[in-house]
Amino acid sequence: MKRKILVTDIDGTLSHGEIVHPHVIAACDRLRNHGWEIMVATGRILATAIDHIKSIGAWLPAVVYDGARLMEPLSGKVLWEATLPTDVVEEVLHIGWQVPLEMQIFTDESAICRKTDEETRRFLTRANVLVDDTLQTPHVTERVFRIIFYGDPREILRFEEHIGAVLGDVVDVMRSGDDFLDVVPIGVSKGAALSWYLERLPIAPEVVVAAGDHCNDLALFDEAHIRVAPEDAVPQILERAHIIMPSVKKQGFVHLVDYLLSGRWSDGGGSKRVVL
Repeated sequence: MKRKILVTDIDGTLSHGEIVHPHVIAACDRLRNHGWEIMVATGRILATAIDHIKSIGAWLPAVVYDGARLMEPLSGKVLWEATLPTDVVEEVLHIGWQVPLEMQIFTDESAICRKTDEETRRFLTRANVLVDDTLQTPHVTERVFRIIFYGDPREILRFEEHIGAVLGDVVDVMRSGDDFLDVVPIGVSKGAALSWYLERLPIAPEVVVAAGDHCNDLALFDEAHIRVAPEDAVPQILERAHIIMPSVKKQGFVHLVDYLLSGRWSDGGGSKRVVL
């Protein structure tokens, strides 16, 4: 029997916040018991995603750091990774230093920020992530996988346009939420990391289903046979989705699992839009 793989984003797709709803956990158990495998593809680092991964039994390698790393979820072993060049990191930090947005600089399962980046420090500390909040100049020496700018969505849009115009040939820039802007190495995405993994499987899966809700999931959709979005996803995602499921607040993932277990996905594949 060929493998059936469900790849899912976390925030806004699987859950809101740090708790996965018990009904969603039970649905994922049913899915795995019927031969499906689950994989997480998230902007989070492994440390902040591991509780979600364990809750749903997503034992396949996890796409984390918005695609800059592919890691074994339990051992933390890195299967693939890409870092931002040191000079590019400095350029990004110089450009963003005076912008009214918080900065999150992600190194190896830890983060660097400024004293003024209070929301960043508070969230990551609660998640038991090591945070160095002593950054005083736009210069770091550690390996950097991803830089996040966080704050007012209007500022995010302005900064996305600016940094894309200045550094678009050396970094990829994508929104992972209305108030989050990710800067990653050029060519890095959730989709590229998933492609790297799929290409190394001895036999191609029968079906790859990808679920996501925001712009950083567009590349993930490119690698899937069937694309799934919650009803409150951004327009760019909704336009490309084959399946629209209820929102996280309505435990939409339960409806998705029921649909996948029904087998109806194999009748016409992704050729027609389905609203659950």
